[in-house]
Amino acid sequence: MVDLVDTLLRQHQAGRNVTETIIKLAPSGRSNTDDRRQLVTAMQSFITMYRPHAAREDTDLFPKLKDVVSSNEYDAMAEEFEKKEHQLFGEDGFEKMAARVAGLEQKMGIHDLAQFTPR
Repeated sequence: MVDLVDTLLRQHQAGRNVTETIIKLAPSGRSNTDDRRQLVTAMQSFITMYRPHAAREDTDLFPKLKDVVSSNEYDAMAEEFEKKEHQLFGEDGFEKMAARVAGLEQKMGIHDLAQFTPR
């Protein structure tokens, strides 16, 4: 699955780049037409990439991971990921990032999930 992993890694970096653009444009995206256009384009590109990316990770890659590592190795990986999260974002890093995303959603007027329900 080397090709898949290589593609997913490239997409992770591309996602970080697009996320930086979104964070930069979010504050002015409601009032500045050009920034809003760029923001919408960035968000659409992220969504276009993320949907198949997450699906492929969930259906192809992650299930195989449990086939190639022991349960102890799997648990150790989970602990290592959590440790890395704490190094990068602090002890409550996930909660901080979730709150940051919620704040951006509020600023952009997309915080109410119900508005996305098809009619």
